[in-house]
Amino acid sequence: MTTPKLKKRKPLYPVFLFLLTYFLIQLYHYSFSLFGFALAVTLSSIGIFQLLKTSKWVSKHLSTTLLNIDELPEQEFQQLLVPLFQKQGYSVNRTKGNRKAQPDLIVRKKGVKALVLAKRQTTDIQANFIHDCLSLKPSFQANRLIIVTNSHFTKSAKQVAHANKVTLIDRDSLDAMLDAYLLEKRTHRFIQRVRTLLVRNEVKSDQK
Repeated sequence: MTTPKLKKRKPLYPVFLFLLTYFLIQLYHYSFSLFGFALAVTLSSIGIFQLLKTSKWVSKHLSTTLLNIDELPEQEFQQLLVPLFQKQGYSVNRTKGNRKAQPDLIVRKKGVKALVLAKRQTTDIQANFIHDCLSLKPSFQANRLIIVTNSHFTKSAKQVAHANKVTLIDRDSLDAMLDAYLLEKRTHRFIQRVRTLLVRNEVKSDQK
């Protein structure tokens, strides 16, 4: 019979929280401005610590995230790419219609028009798929071609892409884009909370 593992106790946490609370209360009575500043620093420190923990968690569970991507329906996989390209400064349009010979997204940035084709499959992308995608550029008057997959590309596919200046985003690159996007979202939310708190403190100070 195995004994259940007990959680490690952290006896210093209650002491630290008590001292921190006492310090903040004293500051509140002494100077509201100093109290607001100290509170903002405390929240910032906690937020940075949480962000570091989050980034480690994302790295640790990278494969799990990608397994979820593998299970996405085709339409949802394409929709997932929209905010990722928008984060890179592209304006994004989804194509309409059921034609097979068309891109999934049309993205534009600084006068460059690019066609994005999302290919979700379990096997590596072959060179013939790259050739098929290249035939779309004249029809849509595009400058660039971007192919995104949850898988990888064969050596011959990479050679064809390199010769024709096609941008390839494989499983690893897609994962990095998702990681950066999610981390920025969390960072933005934390900064907004700190700003809101500071504004509230300033308003209260002005009202006194």
